[in-house]
Amino acid sequence: MDIYKNLGFIFKFIKKSKLYLIVGIVTMILSAVIITPIPYLIGYTIDNIILVNKSYNELYKVVALIILIYIIKYFLTLFYQYYLSKVQQNVVNEIRLSMINNIIESPLSFINTKEKGYILSRISESQQIGSIFNPNILNSFVGIFDLIGALIVMIYLNLKLTILCLVMIPIYYFISKKSSKKITESTIKVHETAAILNGEVYETLNGIEDIKLLNAKDIHISKVSIKLRNMMKSALKQSLNFICFIQNIILASDMVTALVLLLSGILILQNEITVGLYTSFSLYTSRILATAQTLGSLDIMVKPVCTTIVRVKEFFNLDSENNINSNPLEVNIKNISFKDVSFKYSENSEFIIKEFNEEFKEGDKILLSGINGSGKTTLIKLITALYTPTTGCILINGQDYSNLNKESIREKIGVVSQNIFLFKGTIIENILYGKKDATRQDVIDLIKEFKLDSYINRFEQGIDTEIIQNGTSISGGQAQIVAFLRAMIGEKDILILDEATSSLDIETRKMILNTLSEIEKYKILIVISHHDEKISFINKEISLMKHENKLVKFKV
Repeated sequence: MDIYKNLGFIFKFIKKSKLYLIVGIVTMILSAVIITPIPYLIGYTIDNIILVNKSYNELYKVVALIILIYIIKYFLTLFYQYYLSKVQQNVVNEIRLSMINNIIESPLSFINTKEKGYILSRISESQQIGSIFNPNILNSFVGIFDLIGALIVMIYLNLKLTILCLVMIPIYYFISKKSSKKITESTIKVHETAAILNGEVYETLNGIEDIKLLNAKDIHISKVSIKLRNMMKSALKQSLNFICFIQNIILASDMVTALVLLLSGILILQNEITVGLYTSFSLYTSRILATAQTLGSLDIMVKPVCTTIVRVKEFFNLDSENNINSNPLEVNIKNISFKDVSFKYSENSEFIIKEFNEEFKEGDKILLSGINGSGKTTLIKLITALYTPTTGCILINGQDYSNLNKESIREKIGVVSQNIFLFKGTIIENILYGKKDATRQDVIDLIKEFKLDSYINRFEQGIDTEIIQNGTSISGGQAQIVAFLRAMIGEKDILILDEATSSLDIETRKMILNTLSEIEKYKILIVISHHDEKISFINKEISLMKHENKLVKFKV
């Protein structure tokens, strides 16, 4: 039963839909109660109107009443299903938004330890949580009202037949319960194997270019095939369990029908009940058995939801990259100091940076060089607070940046990273991404300032040209220009260029560097470059060197 406690997780996401949920449940109860008299009316009609009075007018009236009840139930059902669907979608959207928000706010180290396909599967799987508001599940609980109403009428009709049904209900319930348990277990297994398969497929799509270049199609198809077979085995077992469940229910229902017919036949022959009463009783029996079956098979619908909640809750227990007491950085960054900073990506890995001490201050124009793997990009990720030091501390204006809000730090830093990611949308949308105060005119002015008009005009529709996600529709040099403008929009305290001009032609590169030497849009400039030529306005060089012991030393 402990797993069902996880249903409490949903309550905090219902707040915005509370009224919809209440209206939906009340309407559902009304739709169940309103049809309670129908089996009794049918039996009464057979016995008194058709067999005894043979009255056409009475028959028309009763049938008209039954039709009216069914029509009212029809509209009530449409009403509550619509409102419960709104609750379902609202709750799922709230959960997904919260998951994505928590993932973005979590330390980058968490994201790097998870496969992107795994994260994507969990976000997609959260849709399953909304099924707890599916009318079929809620009807299971509302059906209790129907069951009680039916039993009251059945006792009134005939106590002996009612006792027979009361004996059969627990048996019917436990058959449903036992059969549904196996379905639940196999369904959970299907979800697990599907998530693993999705992760593998995601990796395939993400690395399809390298798969082609390495002629690794057969290797990757083999990996996907193994995971696909595992999922297929789980799905087949689930199907078998479901078939057995349905047949067990049908057999149990057939046995109850046969026993009710036997006892009813004896009572009819003894003139204790009528044919109409038997008809009414049979209809009520079908309804209470359906309720017993639904309650017994709740595990099929509810337990996978609870299991999904357990998996999704992982993304609600993430540490935030900001401390609870972190304060926003409200002043300009005048200096950033490294005090005995060491960093490694995991507990068992080697140090990428060790005991680094340095101060970058206003007016510094730094060239950061070194071979691949020497820690240049890692140092940048430390400055931008994407990672935190394993040991030591980083100070901004004398404050430990672990006590500062990371978003407020990044607002003051412009970065053109080595691996550029462009979002699906126009060029100008990418340049203004995340910049709430910048305008289209600011972008146009920036392009003119860096003399990039002719470069931007090469795009078919200028800054309004559409970009396919991750910039696959433009060249590496074009992507660097967009990323560069994105980093430069608005004045920054620190500007970081990580191989930011490596894909540009020599003329464009010189033009950008010349403009950087003249403008005052930044206080500290850090350039990572593999180019041999000197950058004239650089006033400080840091060379990163890797030794045999794999520790990184720094020369200033």
